[in-house]
Formats: sequence, structure tokens, C-alpha cells
Amino acid sequence: MLGVWSEHVDELLYDGERVKRRVDLEGATFVVTNDRVLVFTEGGDGPNYWTVERPNVARVSVETEDSIAPLVWGSIVLFLALSVLLLAMTYDLASIADNFDVEGATGIAGGALETIETLLTVFDLTVLAVGVLLVLIAAAFFVQYIRSRSRRLLLRVSGDDDISVPVSDDDLEAEREIDLQEAIAPGPGPVGSDAVVEAGTDGEDEPAGGRGGESTPADETTVDVDEAVSSDVTETEPTNDPEESG
Repeated sequence: MLGVWSEHVDELLYDGERVKRRVDLEGATFVVTNDRVLVFTEGGDGPNYWTVERPNVARVSVETEDSIAPLVWGSIVLFLALSVLLLAMTYDLASIADNFDVEGATGIAGGALETIETLLTVFDLTVLAVGVLLVLIAAAFFVQYIRSRSRRLLLRVSGDDDISVPVSDDDLEAEREIDLQEAIAPGPGPVGSDAVVEAGTDGEDEPAGGRGGESTPADETTVDVDEAVSSDVTETEPTNDPEESG
């Protein structure tokens, strides 16, 4: 089984690239560096990893996404259902047979009138049943539409596809989208305790004396030079004693 790439961000950083901020959501992880925004997700139909240059991120927002098709079909079916139910309640086709004396009719005529009355009654019940069925179908479409609604954290990317990941109530309460927006914006931005260090270094600035933390102690060098100069002056200084000069 592959490891979790969001825990090995240092392997994806370029030379000199440094992580500014790491924002963990329930369904995704954002890592903001000084150059890019790395997005890691687990599962889903799309890719597990996106990367985008920071200047190309136009906006960070939380939006509600949904599928409009179930809402449209639900509205159409509901309109048909109401029309059929109104028709079933307005017209009682079985009452047409009441204009004829079915009980007084005999023979073939009586049997035909009874058959017609039965068929009209069945038709009225069928129209009513169709109306109720259409109402149930419309309700199913509306339920599907409600389930399709979800809040997602959206990165608007200029010149490329937007990046959209699910966001939970806990993420919104923690204001993760604000942290992410502040980290992506120009400037130093916030640096959290969970920030990842620069690739190939320990995250500290290079000492002024050279790489690898090696430096020349300034005090010791100054002392050595002073002692050497002092000794030279002592050895070469001429004497003013006449006896010694004579």
C-alpha cells in the first residue's frame, strides 16, 4: 500500500522551495510554499494531487455546489402530477353512467351500460393513481437534489481548472479557508507550528560565515592579530638609552 504523500511533502519541493503554511481539512490537505499551492486528497473520482502557482490563485471561497438536473426534472414531474390530480378531482367520468337507467336496462344494452360504468370507474381510479405516482416521483427527484448539495472549498485558478474539495462544519468553524487565503496572499503570511521545513535544509537561515553552520569566531581572530602586532612592535622598537646605543 502506498504511503500518504501529504506526510512527505519534502520529496515534492523544488530546490530552495520552502513551506509557509499547512492547512489540514477533513477531506484534503493544503500545503502553501513560497512558490506553489499543493493540494492532497484521499479517494474520490478525481486525482489525489494538484499543484498550482500561487499567483494563479485568484480567490479562495466556500461555495455550495449542487446538481440542477434533479431540481428541473422534479419541478416538471410535480407540475404534471398536480395537473393529473386536478383532472381526477374535477371530472368524474363514472358519473356519466348515472344519466342512464342501468338497473332498468336488460339484455345486451344493460350489460353494455354496466361495462361502460365499470370502465369509467377504473379509469377515474387510474388517473388518480397516476397523479399520486407522479407526486412520489417528483419527491424522489427533490430528495436527490438535496443530497447533491454540498459545501466545498474552491480555489479559483486563472487560466486553468478550479480546484474544489469538500469542506465540513468543523473546517468552517476553525476558519480554515481564512488561514488558507492568508497563506496564499502575497507577503510572508502566517507560519504555523505544523509548517514543513525547506527541502534539504533544517529550515534555518544560512550562517553568515558559510554553509553547514561553519563560521570563524570573530573575537579569537581579533585577539590573535592584536597579539601579533604587539609582539612585532616590541621587538623592533628602538631604544633611546645612550649607553646601549654607544
